[in-house]
Amino acid sequence: MVQLEGRRREILRLVIDDYIMTAEPVGSEAVRERHRLAVSPATVRNEMAALEELGFLHQPHPSAGRVPTDQGYRVYVDSMLQEEQVPAAERMRIRRTLVAGEPDRAIEQAARALAGITECASVAAVPRPHQQVVRHLHLVPITDRRALAVIMADTDVFEAKAVEFDVPMTADDYERLSQEISRRVAGRPLSELTDPVLDRVIGEATLHQRVLDQIGRMLREHILRSQARVHTEGTANILKQPEFRDIRRAQPVLSALEREDVVADLLFEDSGAQRVRITIGMENRHEEMKGCSVVAATYHVGGRCAGVVGVIGPTRLRYGRVISLVRFLADSLEDVLGRF
Repeated sequence: MVQLEGRRREILRLVIDDYIMTAEPVGSEAVRERHRLAVSPATVRNEMAALEELGFLHQPHPSAGRVPTDQGYRVYVDSMLQEEQVPAAERMRIRRTLVAGEPDRAIEQAARALAGITECASVAAVPRPHQQVVRHLHLVPITDRRALAVIMADTDVFEAKAVEFDVPMTADDYERLSQEISRRVAGRPLSELTDPVLDRVIGEATLHQRVLDQIGRMLREHILRSQARVHTEGTANILKQPEFRDIRRAQPVLSALEREDVVADLLFEDSGAQRVRITIGMENRHEEMKGCSVVAATYHVGGRCAGVVGVIGPTRLRYGRVISLVRFLADSLEDVLGRF
């Protein structure tokens, strides 16, 4: 990705900040005046044109200002964003909601509080106990450095995923590694494959550690996604957003949020070991959700993943605020549920 520095980077940040707050295309003159930039109008105009050419901004109409692209939002979230502090009143509201309710309804109460505060849709998923037993892992060679990892259970075949190797591998190497990992996980119920167990039984095979990490993550994601009990709140909030006031644009999103499999996929997008995961626009796997962003956080109780909470809204999310709220809610759930 192109590295942005100096004035061009700052102008991109200001345009995105303004667009998030106004939902209106941002013009060069408005940016210069609103933020009192000590440069000429032509300079701002040229920099915004360059940002458009680089793919970070888009001009909806020739006479309009510019709006951020998904690529622009990604740069903004990854390298420009400052998280906003969650106000004391909102922290208290969340904590009171969780503490006052029943532990087995905490996830519903958390989702309801999050939807009310953000005025977006909120989603949550709790893994269900599952007794499928792992039978075998097979690495199917694609090239000498790339293979498909297929994990088979007694009643299911997991979605195959490509894994990358640091060194060239022969067919015999692939077979030996398949057998080594299978020996360590075969016969274990999926419900027992917690992070500490996976780290212990797979992590001991230190050869090709990066591949083993990918396979461990693949197991975790499949366990959670396929067995999640999903809860959604505030779906109608989608209609409050300017992007979705046209019901023809909103309907696919509303329909997708009614499907548990889609919501689980949104919550468990592959993002490595990050506590808070942000998926923006076209990064979503489901076509209906490519105009939305998802901010989700995993929470743990007793060393085991207890669930995921998140917010779904337009790509024009107030990311600094939403990320802080989701992180705080996950922390609060860990604290409250850890007492029981």
